[in-house]
Amino acid sequence: MDLGLNGKVAVIMGGTSGVGLKTAEMFLQEGAKVAVCGRDEKRKDDAYNHLLNFGEDQAIFASTCDVTSKEDVNTFIKETAERFNGIDILVNAAGQSVMGYFFDVTDEQWEQQIQLKYFAIIHAVRAVHPHLVKSGSGRIININATLAKEPERHMIATAATRAGLLNLSKTLSQELASDNILVNSVSLGLIRTDQWERRRKLNAPEMDPEEYYQDLAKKRNIPLGRVGEAEEVASVILFLASDKASYVAGSTIETAGALGKAL
Repeated sequence: MDLGLNGKVAVIMGGTSGVGLKTAEMFLQEGAKVAVCGRDEKRKDDAYNHLLNFGEDQAIFASTCDVTSKEDVNTFIKETAERFNGIDILVNAAGQSVMGYFFDVTDEQWEQQIQLKYFAIIHAVRAVHPHLVKSGSGRIININATLAKEPERHMIATAATRAGLLNLSKTLSQELASDNILVNSVSLGLIRTDQWERRRKLNAPEMDPEEYYQDLAKKRNIPLGRVGEAEEVASVILFLASDKASYVAGSTIETAGALGKAL
């Protein structure tokens, strides 16, 4: 199926690892140009070299950028637009969770989550908006989580800010529709990413990875019986960015193996 992404320019905030990096791979395979960013210089370089396996140098731009810094984001978006002569798609994939109950979470951790789940998206949307308007068929896809609708006490800061992001995405979809910019969300359950790999190595370094994830799926009662893969999330993101989703706006697509119970 031709998704109509050939020649499109996709910006992926937090695209140097995990779901973001896999999404960049798949955009390149569809003939799109991609710009990815992350805070870590080495991870950025590794991501660039990895993406060369999927596309040509002229179709890839990788940069260091703190997504919570308005100045960094503005610079990254400006450089991307100049390099590729425009931007068509914004994927907000940067994220990090905080484990902790209410009285365990510090003010600094609350602030970090607010910056990542709100202001990182606010900065990116403001910066990219003129380019998406010019595109005539702009797309914004925000990566969220089932926590947005089903909070868990031990992740209170992440769950609360995820809920706010869901509301922000819905409101943006209504406000930007007149600019023909479609805003949607992808809500994740348990996905095998770098973040989960770090947890696995920390908590069960001697355990076989496949056994670990199988056990995790069982403990979390995932109806599909397994943890999801980054490629499965990226496939949904590409669909939302494509011509095939031209009347999808304000939606949240759960990619969680039927884990979510909220309507």
